[in-house]
Amino acid sequence: MKKHNFISITLIISGLALNPLIANTTVNRVTKTQTTNQTITASIASILYNRGIDEDAAEEMSNNFSDENEGLLAMMLQNLVDECAIVSREEVLEYMSTVALQRQNIHFDSYDHLIAMVSKIKQKSLDTKTLQNLRDVAKKNSLLVG
Repeated sequence: MKKHNFISITLIISGLALNPLIANTTVNRVTKTQTTNQTITASIASILYNRGIDEDAAEEMSNNFSDENEGLLAMMLQNLVDECAIVSREEVLEYMSTVALQRQNIHFDSYDHLIAMVSKIKQKSLDTKTLQNLRDVAKKNSLLVG
């Protein structure tokens, strides 16, 4: 019986000792996600500014870029980057800045828009695997939009 109590106490103490480590990892993950979410329009504005657009005009263009809120836009962008390995986040942000400069919108929940975007980024025809990945992204993002 004493052996059982010793093991129980050891497990409880171990759990209490490891709890801050688990909580710290979760906090770091949430902080990274929030930082990513808050920087999409700022990244677009920065890219536009680096292209020679006035800083205030670049911020205005990036803020007016999408109908979706910043968090939703970040989730849709992350879905695209996660599902479709052919494009990187930086490439998509570059494309988004071009679209913002032209005062157009991107609809991440539209299969057609995703195909056009990825084709234009890569400057080539897309294979069937990539097309299926884009279809999955469009479905996921349409569920986010509601």
